[in-house]
Amino acid sequence: MAGSWDIKLALLGLAALLLSACADHPVSQVPLPWDYPLMPGDAALWETLTVEQQQRALAFLSDGSTIRSSLVEAY
Repeated sequence: MAGSWDIKLALLGLAALLLSACADHPVSQVPLPWDYPLMPGDAALWETLTVEQQQRALAFLSDGSTIRSSLVEAY
């Protein structure tokens, strides 16, 4: 007979599997930089960016620019 810890670990593993299946995009690796002035919608946009795009956006924000301008390839 399985011990209570075995059952709890199995349920925890199942829950993790179900949650990972529900994710429609990867979780951001870089936290949103709330200490910079952000535009409306930046938080939602941030979660759609790749880590490389987030790092580029951070560089733009530190120079006084915006997240959206960091997505323009001409800069």
